[in-house]
Amino acid sequence: MSVFDNPDQLRQLEELLNPRRTRGGIECSSSSEDEGESLVVHKQTPGSIGPQAAGAASKSGGKKKPNLVATPLEEPPKSQPATLEEWQDAQEREDADILETRKCPEYTMTYRQAVGTEDVFLQMGQRTGASASCEDLVLEIALPDEQMDADKMTLTLHEKEVDLGTALYRLKLPLPHSVDVDRCQAKYDKELGKLRLTLRLRRELDYVNF
Repeated sequence: MSVFDNPDQLRQLEELLNPRRTRGGIECSSSSEDEGESLVVHKQTPGSIGPQAAGAASKSGGKKKPNLVATPLEEPPKSQPATLEEWQDAQEREDADILETRKCPEYTMTYRQAVGTEDVFLQMGQRTGASASCEDLVLEIALPDEQMDADKMTLTLHEKEVDLGTALYRLKLPLPHSVDVDRCQAKYDKELGKLRLTLRLRRELDYVNF
């Protein structure tokens, strides 16, 4: 038996394809020219979930929809200084960075681990060849043509930042990991023009890797 043999099924198919609306008890087709939009437009869709904008339900066909993909990113608010001394220090640092004319030196970062006999031959420890098993971060900074002595250079070491200043060079470098400031070492070779910093790492999972 085909669907075309039953008149009731034909009417249901007609109502599905051509929905009707009622005006004063009189049914009229939504496909007529004097009608506005079809009722199919006002049916629930996945885009209907969530709060709707004011006036979106009425006459939304002629308006351009906003592009949700191209929404601008919000910049996180900057922390304000709590005291006047902190504000003055921040202003002095900003002024010094703006007026800085010294060159930024070249540098290299390498990881180093203290490997013993039990690690090489017996493999008794939990060390691997990954950087997670390295205790130190070696930072080598090249300072060619620098005539200043090591005791006159300014080196400030923070937990996550290294600040080096000489007569010709200035390096303000953020570190990839936190370091133990009290267990770091510095050595300057004037003949090669190279400063070597051995920074002891302090990470969250060091108690597992060692």
